[in-house]
Amino acid sequence: MMLSKEERKKLAEKRSSQSLVWRAVYAFGSLDLAILLLLSLAGVCAVATFLESGFSARVARAYVYSAPWFNIWLLLLSLNLTCSAATRWPWEKKHAGFVITHAGILVLLAGALIGRSKGFEGSVDLLKGAPPSAEVLLDRPRLTVESPATGQLFSTPFDPEVRPPQPNHPRLLPLPGSEARLFVDGFTRRSHEKSVLAPDPGAGQPGLTLELTGPFGPEPISTSLTLGTFPRSDLGNVAVVEFRPSLLQPQETRPTFRETQMILARDPGHPILHNTAGISSGYQFFVGSREPGGPMELEILRPDGSGEVYRLTEILERTLVDAEGTQVLAARYWPNLVLREGQPASADDRPDNPAVLVMLEGSLADPAAPAKLLLAPGPVPGTVLFRGHSGTDKPVTGQAKVGEVFSPGWQGWSARLAAWESSARLETVTAPLPASDPRPGRPAIHARLRTAEGQDGPARWIASGTSAILQAEGTASRVGFGLELRPLPFTLRLDSFEVPRDPGTEEPANFIAAVTFAEEKKNLEVPAQLQMNQPATFPPGLWPQITGLSYKFSQAGWDPQNLNRTTLQVLYDPGWMLKWAGSLLIVAGIFSMFYLRPPRSSAT
Repeated sequence: MMLSKEERKKLAEKRSSQSLVWRAVYAFGSLDLAILLLLSLAGVCAVATFLESGFSARVARAYVYSAPWFNIWLLLLSLNLTCSAATRWPWEKKHAGFVITHAGILVLLAGALIGRSKGFEGSVDLLKGAPPSAEVLLDRPRLTVESPATGQLFSTPFDPEVRPPQPNHPRLLPLPGSEARLFVDGFTRRSHEKSVLAPDPGAGQPGLTLELTGPFGPEPISTSLTLGTFPRSDLGNVAVVEFRPSLLQPQETRPTFRETQMILARDPGHPILHNTAGISSGYQFFVGSREPGGPMELEILRPDGSGEVYRLTEILERTLVDAEGTQVLAARYWPNLVLREGQPASADDRPDNPAVLVMLEGSLADPAAPAKLLLAPGPVPGTVLFRGHSGTDKPVTGQAKVGEVFSPGWQGWSARLAAWESSARLETVTAPLPASDPRPGRPAIHARLRTAEGQDGPARWIASGTSAILQAEGTASRVGFGLELRPLPFTLRLDSFEVPRDPGTEEPANFIAAVTFAEEKKNLEVPAQLQMNQPATFPPGLWPQITGLSYKFSQAGWDPQNLNRTTLQVLYDPGWMLKWAGSLLIVAGIFSMFYLRPPRSSAT
C-alpha cells in the first residue's frame, strides 16, 4: 500500500502527538539538522586539513579526528541518518535507494570507528641475521615513568607537538608512588648528543672545553677533550685538535711505501697497482705518443695535480727524485704487451699495445687535515700551552687561560678556552640543535622533578627513544620518552633483501624482501616475499584478508649502506570490510535512487 504525501503528513502528526519517541525521531531526523551537520563537516575537514599541512598529522588527529567532540559529532550524524530513514516508515519500493544509501553511510561510519579505535599504522625495522621482530613502532609519542616507591613502570600518551611545553606554560604530570611531580617545560623537534666536560675527582686526568669560531658563521664549534681518554677531535677536513701531556713530543713520521704500477696505454685509468702501505700513492701515469709514428712518451701526474711529460727513451731505467722525495723509476717497457706463461712479454717491436712498469718509493701524504692545533697543560692550573699551524705559515705558539681568546694559527679562525678541569670526564648529554644547523635530529623534551614543596631538581633534555634518571631532594625516577611499541601476535624475520638496479645505472628498479612469519602457538611458519607495490599479508588465507583481520606489510625504506636491513610499513585495519561494504551500499543506493526510480504517478 502506497501512502500519499497528505497521508504521510497526517501520520507524522499523529505519531508526534501520541508518542515522545516518534517526536524525538522526527526531530533528530530533520533535514535542517542534516544540513547543519554536513556544513559543520565541511568546516571541520577544512580546519583539519589546515592543521595537518601547517603542523602535522598528529596535531590534526589530536584536535579533530581523535577529539571527544568529533566522536559525539559522528554519533549525532549516525542518529540523524537512522532517524531520517525511520521517518519514512512504512517503507515503500521508492524508498529503497534512500534507505540503502543511509544504511551504507552508517556501515561506513561503523567501519571507520572500528578501524580508528582498534587499527593502527606503523613500521618495523628488520635486519638479516637478527632475532625475529615482534613489535611495531607507531607514530604515537609516550612517556614512561618509573615509580620511585615500587620501581613499576607507568606509560601514558604524551605528544609535545600537539601542545608544546614551554617555560611559561609547563606540563605537570604526577609521579606514581611519590608526592613529587614530573615538570616538562621545553620541547625541540631537533636535538643531538654532544660530549660535555664534567668534574670527576676520581678521574685523575685534566680536561678542557674549546670553542672555535671560523669563517662559516658566528656559531662557535665546541669540543671537549680529556687527557688520555678523549685527547683528539677531528673537525672534518678543516682541522685537528689534540690534547697532549706536553708539546715537546716528537712529530709523527709519515708512513713509507713501495708501489708498482703496470700502465696500459689502452686503459691508463685502470693500472695494475700494488702498494705496500695498502693505499695508492696518488701518482698517475699515461703512456703513448702525441702523433702517429712519433716517439713514445710517459706523462707523470702527481697527487697535487702538477706533472711533466718525458720521452720514454730518456727516463727508461733511470730514477727520478720528486720534490717531496718520492723516487720514480720507469723500470720496463713492452711495445706490444702479451702474456706468455703468465709473464709479460712483447710480441714484437711495433707499438700496438704499449705498457710500462713504473716503480715508486717514498712517503705517503699526511692523511690528517692540513691545519692542526696541539694543546698541553700549562705551568699554572687553568692554563694551556698551544701550538697551531696550517701547513703553510709558521706555527703559532703561546699560553691561554680560561675565557681567553687566542689564534690557532689558521686563517680566519679564533679559539677560546671555555672551561678547564684538573680532574674531569666527558659526559654525553642531549641538547637542541641551533636553527642555523642543517643537520637532522631527534625530538626531545626538557624535564625535571619537582617536589611537593616546590624544590626543583636538575633538568635534562631527553631525546626520543632514550631515558634519563631525574632527581630531586632524595626522590629519583627514570623517565623515558619515545614512540609507542605495539606487540604483534606473531614474529617476523628477514631472510634476504635485494635491490635490483636499472640496466647501466645505479637507480633501484625494485625492492625484494624475503621474510618469514612465525606463530609459535600454532607451530606455524609462512615464508613470503615483498616487492615494490606488492605487499605481503599475515595470517594467510582469504577470510582474514576479506575481513581486515590480517596485517599488511609493504616496503617503506632501505639503507643504501647496508643491504641486510630494510624497513616495512605495517597496516592493521579491522574495520576494512565494513568500510568496503558501506561504500558498496552507498553506490548501490545512489544508483537505485537515480536509475531505478519508479515512474512518477499523479496519485502521489
